[in-house]
Amino acid sequence: MNGLPLLRPDEQIFEAMLKGWRNQQLARNLSPGYVDDQERTVRSFTRHADAMPWQWTPQHIDEWSADLRAVHGCVRSTLRNYQGSVRQFCDFVTNPAYG
Repeated sequence: MNGLPLLRPDEQIFEAMLKGWRNQQLARNLSPGYVDDQERTVRSFTRHADAMPWQWTPQHIDEWSADLRAVHGCVRSTLRNYQGSVRQFCDFVTNPAYG
């Protein structure tokens, strides 16, 4: 198997990032339901941005936030929670402590 190219490497890398983040949150004793919600939010943002995390820009978050408020009617507190989930994911994947 060594030397064979990965099928859809971007998706595999993204899934590995999510798995690592999930494990980190569970190790911090966060509830599985909370962790599931966090992951669902990051996946939703990824679909909306139509880009992988290493391609995200501030414009992606601005457009997503505006869409959630204007089109989907999210209240500010819910929007802040969603933004916080994406921020926490970004903090994890850019933290040198996690390699």
